[in-house]
Amino acid sequence: MLKHKGFLKAIRMTNQQSALSTEKKFLFYCTLLLILSSARALVYLGYTVYRSIKIYSYIKSSQRGLQGKVFKADTELGFAHIPDAQGLHVFPVGPPIPMRFDKHGFRVPVGDTPTELNERPLVLSLGCSFTYGDAVYARNTYPYLVGQSLRGTTKNAGCCSCGLSQMLILAGRLIPSHKPDYLIVQYSPWLISRSLSPFAPTYGGKSPGPYFYGDEGLALHPPVFLTNLANLHLESYRNTPKSIIDFISFLWNAGLPQFIYDDFNMSRYTFKRTIGVIPKPATDENNIVRYVYEEIASLARKNGSRLIIVVLGKSADPVPVPTHLFPSDSIIVDAHTTLLERLSIVNDEHYKKAYAHWRGSPPTIVDTHPNEKAHQIIADEILSKIKGRE
Repeated sequence: MLKHKGFLKAIRMTNQQSALSTEKKFLFYCTLLLILSSARALVYLGYTVYRSIKIYSYIKSSQRGLQGKVFKADTELGFAHIPDAQGLHVFPVGPPIPMRFDKHGFRVPVGDTPTELNERPLVLSLGCSFTYGDAVYARNTYPYLVGQSLRGTTKNAGCCSCGLSQMLILAGRLIPSHKPDYLIVQYSPWLISRSLSPFAPTYGGKSPGPYFYGDEGLALHPPVFLTNLANLHLESYRNTPKSIIDFISFLWNAGLPQFIYDDFNMSRYTFKRTIGVIPKPATDENNIVRYVYEEIASLARKNGSRLIIVVLGKSADPVPVPTHLFPSDSIIVDAHTTLLERLSIVNDEHYKKAYAHWRGSPPTIVDTHPNEKAHQIIADEILSKIKGRE
């Protein structure tokens, strides 16, 4: 009997020890998980601080950029101009250049009266920042110069960081409603590569845009998520005194919200891409060029518009013109070749000296987009082709 009681007591003690051992193991694993999570959070925070420092330093070094809320997220385009918005192009040297959009989102001169101008002939232009006129006044852009010379109206729909995908969407929106007499459409090699990437080029943060997929039958995939860059006022820190407190404010109000948003959405995008929910971009560039310009040409024909394709480059290297891929009834203006022919020596140094933006003493390059001189040459070449056809 005593042996039996002792045996039961030993079992109870063993069970208690086992329960205690299980509790200790649970606490140990919980503690370990907490430590690992905390370590991971600290590493992520450190990496986010590091990335924020890079953007903060870029802004504080007075590099080129924008001031003012002039863009918004768009479910089709990725981002779009805000109607009736105004802002500034700022540079590391010299005064800023004002910018303004009318109620339709077209770039217009700041001093113009905000009235509906539809004097014929109406010139509608599609392209990237080269057409938009980055770093020059709206009155000095080649679309505006062409419209003025024709004694008509300019509708400049050029958008910075855009590619052929955005241009095709804008063509579908704008050509039927405005029915331009002349439709000027930019062709540059980088417009193709941008339409094959789910993300537009930016100075910081992610800006998803539409891209082409399906080499057999091309289709446009919408932005994989909406950009958050339009909701941040990064440029508000450009003129504040540089300090630890200022950086903490930047980190809290801009850096952390932006990178957390981007990292979360990029994780979702990567997962969906891996399992095939989101398709891979197309690969046949010639097919894309043929498809986009023929679709735009079809819209032009239906709405009585004359299609003008203007070829632009960004260096002393010639731009191959894929004439065989363009619609046969389009007017092709190889403005880049004309720009190169105006140089005494054709190399990158002379190209930049003639067509980039220089400021300060001694002069330094503040922007490599076409300057006023380049825009005038491009406009003259377009007008020459128009008059030649007429």
